[in-house]
Amino acid sequence: MSTVELWISFFGLMLVTLITRGFFLLAGSKFHISESVHEFLRYAPTAALIAIVLPELIFMKQTTSQVFELNLYSPQFFGGIAAVMGFLLTKSMLATIFFGMLAFTLARIFINY
Repeated sequence: MSTVELWISFFGLMLVTLITRGFFLLAGSKFHISESVHEFLRYAPTAALIAIVLPELIFMKQTTSQVFELNLYSPQFFGGIAAVMGFLLTKSMLATIFFGMLAFTLARIFINY
């Protein structure tokens, strides 16, 4: 790929990102979003976080074949469960991190995977 093609790709992606993410700002007050759409958008960050984090917790890559497999006995899974339980019990971010890392560390010590 030449330098000119790279710059065209860069500015093209920048333009597409600006249009898609700035659509609501560019439309201004002329664009009305219903209350039901507002309600659905409340859950978008949570859904995105789950979509990113959950596969890292329950799937592990095999070192020999580079294939992902479901593994519910991984240290990451136990750390994630402990972090969720810690948050539900304390509602504290510091406790969430502490319980998650404690369970993860203990699982790494005691589980041979």
